[in-house]
Amino acid sequence: MRAPLLSFLLVAASAVCQGGEPGGQEPRQPDPEAVLQEMMASFRKQGIVIDAKARTVTVPVVVNQPADPIEYLLIHRRGKKHEAVFWTEAKPSVLNAALLMIGLQKGTNATYEEKQPPPTIEEIERGADPLIVTPPKGVPFYMTVKWRTPAGKDVECCVEDLLLDLTTQQPVGECAWVYLGGRMAQLYKGEPEVYIADFEGNLVSVCYLTPDNHLATMVHERARDDQNWWTTDLLPEPGTEMQFVFHKVEPALHKERVKKLRAQRPDREKPRKAGTKQDAPGRARKRR
Repeated sequence: MRAPLLSFLLVAASAVCQGGEPGGQEPRQPDPEAVLQEMMASFRKQGIVIDAKARTVTVPVVVNQPADPIEYLLIHRRGKKHEAVFWTEAKPSVLNAALLMIGLQKGTNATYEEKQPPPTIEEIERGADPLIVTPPKGVPFYMTVKWRTPAGKDVECCVEDLLLDLTTQQPVGECAWVYLGGRMAQLYKGEPEVYIADFEGNLVSVCYLTPDNHLATMVHERARDDQNWWTTDLLPEPGTEMQFVFHKVEPALHKERVKKLRAQRPDREKPRKAGTKQDAPGRARKRR
């Protein structure tokens, strides 16, 4: 893994040096080892821990106290706290670099197109959807959290166990998470591009939002509805400090959860294949 890692670091360093050297000299080539040490120092400063062997990134988070239905599983402290489960002090761009270093592969965000011909007003009133939504596509990754209770008990679970599906009144069933990577854009005309997530602070969404300024999104047949998610009773009290873990490789905890879900599901209920078009009621919207 070391060679690809150094290649990534060199690309990042080259971007920093793209302005060139004084006097019109060619940009100097960054030293790979120096760049690596600088990046690792940034991770330590942000409380981010990378396990290269296990392909995991661990970041400290705090349980939030949302006032509205959940749109984000994870945000930076400056993000939308009124609709998020966890927040972190870790800088989004630094966290994103860590996710790249364990090999997360960038997918594509949800897209929308109007039906042709569009449904009539009467059909819309009866529940017809004027949009066809294509869910996000990509190689899935996984997330778990762990914390210690006031009684001293260590708890670890998949993030899905903490997210309530208001349609079923149960923890979210099978779903997928796709890495988007955020994006660079201008905040103001004529100014250099910046990493938007550093300013907005929104990291992992549980509904389909565009543009894809956030780092990752859920893939689920009801993820197009921004009013469908809340938190389960398993989530500890607001203010509880936890460890939030991103996994490149499916952890045993997730495998066991999926196994139990499939054993409980009637044979007639087939999970929707991630990445197929959806044509069901629900709301898909652009970011406010």
